[in-house]
Parts: sequence; structure tokens; C-alpha cells
Amino acid sequence: MVEPQKILSGEASCRDIVKCIYGLTDFELTIYKKLIKQSPLRADDLAPVFKKDRSTIYRALQKLISAGLAFRDTKSIERGGYYHVYSAVAPEQLKDRLHRCADDWFENMNKAIDDFDLA
Repeated sequence: MVEPQKILSGEASCRDIVKCIYGLTDFELTIYKKLIKQSPLRADDLAPVFKKDRSTIYRALQKLISAGLAFRDTKSIERGGYYHVYSAVAPEQLKDRLHRCADDWFENMNKAIDDFDLA
């Protein structure tokens, strides 16, 4: 996880900020970037690309879904059954969310400072 001091000092990249705000790992962020380039994809499509078990891919995808950075769509198979495909939230949407998060954080910090009492 990225240290907040790195962000506050201005040394953080956007990647660092996304990892910090959403609690993501490098691997999860790499999955997100892959989905941006090629979605929709199945977990079965991602596993060989990253040389990981499907369970590892599913955990990363679930983390992205929980963070609101990806979504899952269910597809039906003609002869019965279904499968899931995953897509990423557009980078522009992520940027908007990050800006709102930064604005909210700044506002909350200013309020905390204004309410600061040494007594």
C-alpha cells in the first residue's frame, strides 16, 4: 500500500493514488488496465495471460468490482448455462471519482483544521 506521506509530498503517481484510495495491489491494477484495453473478458481469458490460477483472477476481479472499478455481465449459453464477462469502468469515470475524492478529502481536512482545539 502507498504511504500517505508519498501522496502528501507530491511524489505519488496517479497509479499510487488509485492504489491508496481503493486499497489495490499492483496486480489488481494491472488487471484493471487489461480490462480497459480489451474488455469484456472472461476470467478464463485472463488466467493464461497472467499465468495465474482462475481463483486468483476471480479474487482480483471481485476486488475491482467492490471498488467500483469494474463490473460483471452475465451471458447465456444457447444450450443452457451462463458465464461472466468483466469490463472496466472508463478511465474518465475513474478520474472524475478521484477528483471528487480529493476534493472531499481536502474539504474534510480543512474542516478538521478549522475545528482544531489545543485546549
